[in-house]
Amino acid sequence: MDWERLKKNLVLFFRTLRRELVLHLFLGVLGLIGLGTLGFFLSETQITPWETRLGKAIWWALVTLTTVGYGDVVPETTTGRLVGATLMLGGLLMLSLLTATIASVFVERKFRRERGLEPVKAERHVLILGWNHDGLLLLDQLMRRLPVAIPVVLVNQLSAEVLEGLKAKYPAHDLSYVWGDFSREDILEKANVRRASKAIILGGRREGETAAQVDQRILLSALTVKSMNPKIRILAELHLPENRPYLERAGVEEVLVRGQYDSSLLAGAVAAPGLFRLFTSLLTGEGPDFWALEIPARFCGRPVKELSQYLKEHHQALLIGLYSEGRALSLEDLLSDQPSAIDEFIRRKFAETGMTHLFGRAKIEVQINPPDDQLLVPRQFAVVIAATRPALS
Repeated sequence: MDWERLKKNLVLFFRTLRRELVLHLFLGVLGLIGLGTLGFFLSETQITPWETRLGKAIWWALVTLTTVGYGDVVPETTTGRLVGATLMLGGLLMLSLLTATIASVFVERKFRRERGLEPVKAERHVLILGWNHDGLLLLDQLMRRLPVAIPVVLVNQLSAEVLEGLKAKYPAHDLSYVWGDFSREDILEKANVRRASKAIILGGRREGETAAQVDQRILLSALTVKSMNPKIRILAELHLPENRPYLERAGVEEVLVRGQYDSSLLAGAVAAPGLFRLFTSLLTGEGPDFWALEIPARFCGRPVKELSQYLKEHHQALLIGLYSEGRALSLEDLLSDQPSAIDEFIRRKFAETGMTHLFGRAKIEVQINPPDDQLLVPRQFAVVIAATRPALS
């Protein structure tokens, strides 16, 4: 059990209770019990010894306040009965206020959670920052590929009804959302960005916003996310290809420029219609799909041909490439030789968090159609085409 997380939740809960004056009501209930006990103790002097009278006074005050009324202990004096009547009325009022206030706290928290106003508690989750007209398709593909155990958190400004609809569409997955501007640090804190494993930044365009302004907002968001969680892996979408170097310098691992592959697909459709259909089938997941698999240690030092044959015979999977992660890049590796205002801004943002040199981003080396006699090495990944994800062990 994560005791730190439990402690944090309890602190948050008691802060909410204190804000709603629930603790004051608790003190009021305890005060009534104390006054009832004192009244019974002073008025029912015929009960002896005093230790017995005190015990009965406490028990009588408790059952009278909660209107249980067992009848095993009753006041016999007029004063004691007046104390009892006062305790009944005061207890009825105080307990009604207490239960109503506690109920309102839970209702408010549920209301805020349904509208994305409460902090999420997910860890090692995937963040989808922003939204655009391809957001639903992205979410569909992501839910199809991700294990159910990996949480997904949306951060955008969609309506509560739309967000609840998305959550209802994937009941088997841990999908939650935070409402707000993903470029703001307080919103990212609510999304628990410090414990996230990956972030996807979508280039949704707001009303009256130019493509350059969208890219600037994405760059600022990427810098903010990276400064809050240096180990997170970021994938971002851009509108203008000339802004790609700035995102790469900000530590974004993967950058997709909107529409950059459209011309290749259209040209392929003219030259070979079947090739276009093959590409779209692979990219949309209508048929077999791409899968990245970590190569088991037992294949290390053996030729690519053996792995390829194993995948084909046991999983009906086609090996098309290999990739591996090289050394981690430094901040200076990513900045240009010619100083610019954007480079200085990026350097300053990383310096604010102490990330002035190695910060975890590794260079990925890719090989397509590797030679059959090439030997496999540790920490290599195989890219295959298969109907389902092959399970290698």
